Amino acid sequence: MIKFIIISRHKPGMTRERFFYEWAFIHVALMVQTASSMKRFKRYVQHYANPDIGDDQRLLPHPPKDWESYAEHWLERFEAYSPAPDYADLMRPHSFSDSEMEIAYLEGAPVYQRDDFRSGGVKLIQRLIRRPGTSNAEFQQYWRDVHVPRVIAALRDKGLRKYELNQRHDIDLDALRQSRKGSLFDKADVNSADGFEELWFDSLEQAMQVGADNALRQPLRASLAEFVDLEQSYSMFANERVVIDFVTPGEQTPRPAVLDPDSLEARLFTTHRPYYEPRLPD
Repeated sequence: MIKFIIISRHKPGMTRERFFYEWAFIHVALMVQTASSMKRFKRYVQHYANPDIGDDQRLLPHPPKDWESYAEHWLERFEAYSPAPDYADLMRPHSFSDSEMEIAYLEGAPVYQRDDFRSGGVKLIQRLIRRPGTSNAEFQQYWRDVHVPRVIAALRDKGLRKYELNQRHDIDLDALRQSRKGSLFDKADVNSADGFEELWFDSLEQAMQVGADNALRQPLRASLAEFVDLEQSYSMFANERVVIDFVTPGEQTPRPAVLDPDSLEARLFTTHRPYYEPRLPD
């Protein structure tokens, strides 16, 4: 699976509370009524982030653009995601996020998971940029073989529920930008990070201890400094909300009615839409 990630914040003139409301309810309501989204996205996860938590509580700096959202869409392949008329038709009038955003295409793999793990709850998400002079191969090797065991050993008894690495999925950026020209994603920063790590905790207090407790902070930052540019990377504290999941054993959500061609929802969205005003022919 490929994770299509959108990292954003509220648009100018909107509050964070309104942004979260629009994203949580209006955006989701439109998405689950859109057949193309429900066919393409095998899992959709929202992360509500708090950029106001101080750097003294963080292992890495806060996002320089104060990102508030981290949306995760699972795709079977990169080609599976391209603009679809029904999605664009419904979503275009619903504007709630800033035009500035980050986009990443990732491939994730868990490296630690407690037996009682369930998705959702508090997470520490860290966007990593490799240290100057470090090759991608060296970055990946040190991350997995050296840093990961250190993190697990340090945090296993500190509330860590799961730890997942997300490597960048390389794509044709020129082709992608051309396909997104004039869209909401036109100004996005795409695939600029070398990787993301996700750490689930039992509580926000335990997640913040990673950066606040010097006994944890100092050795983990020293380990990161061996392969990561500490000043160009950042941490996000977020609450994970799984919206749809058609693939995770034991956590699968029901299939949406819009995918049943005989359902009322499918019929409404595959026939004439009466909310359009009458228009004269061109």
